[in-house]
Amino acid sequence: MYLLYVDQSGNPLDENDNYFVLGGVALFERKVYWVNEAVDDLTENLFGPDYKVNLRAQAINSHKNDPWHSMPTDQRLAVLADLCEIASQPDLVLFGVAVDKDFAPDPVARAFEEICNRFDLFLKRLHAQENTQRGLIIFERSKYEQTLAPFITEYRNQNTRFGQVKNFADAPAFADQNGTRLLDLAHLVSYAIYRRYQRSNTLLLDQLIYNFDEEGGVIHGLVHLTRGAENCYCPSCLTRARRTPVQTHAEPPANTRSRRAG
Repeated sequence: MYLLYVDQSGNPLDENDNYFVLGGVALFERKVYWVNEAVDDLTENLFGPDYKVNLRAQAINSHKNDPWHSMPTDQRLAVLADLCEIASQPDLVLFGVAVDKDFAPDPVARAFEEICNRFDLFLKRLHAQENTQRGLIIFERSKYEQTLAPFITEYRNQNTRFGQVKNFADAPAFADQNGTRLLDLAHLVSYAIYRRYQRSNTLLLDQLIYNFDEEGGVIHGLVHLTRGAENCYCPSCLTRARRTPVQTHAEPPANTRSRRAG
């Protein structure tokens, strides 16, 4: 089974945020222990064995609170680079959806559907290569249970714009932030995407881009939903433009209404 850990960046209710992002890290179930160990080792090297802290990219970058507030900038950037290196291991596959809030009347619902679809397509490609796997999506408990409850109900009934998702073992599950380091990496991915599209800062995404699900030179794992995508030069839009004319269209207002496969 493949597990996809997902976190968000951007606030759909904040008018200062133009984008809502879901980003995540997928890996085979037996790899989870070793990735958790790698992040734990990084934390121990920084602070010793008795100091427990979540390595959240936004907190590291903003350095408003300790232990990041008193840490020099070059050291904080090194921590982020180390996290990117862990997230770029060959056995990890990255996914992300950046939704321009002017593009969809409900950016959370659209991002949820899109990331489910992208993960399902990845699993379909594995099946075509005679490596049949089921998938499970895991969200952070405190952020998502209330927000995603109606979408999960629709998911159970398989009512999505993309049709049936046939390769998932069950409806998305929830985990506590302190229970797994994979949510730290999922946050890193979502924050890197958010910084790219909201702030035009590519520092983190440039370190992660080659691990997004890709096939035939097209980055399937990174989706940018915005008006005028044909004029966008981000990696997601560019790789699609090389293959075919962009087919992305904005949704009407509410009141009118794949990196590796092995």
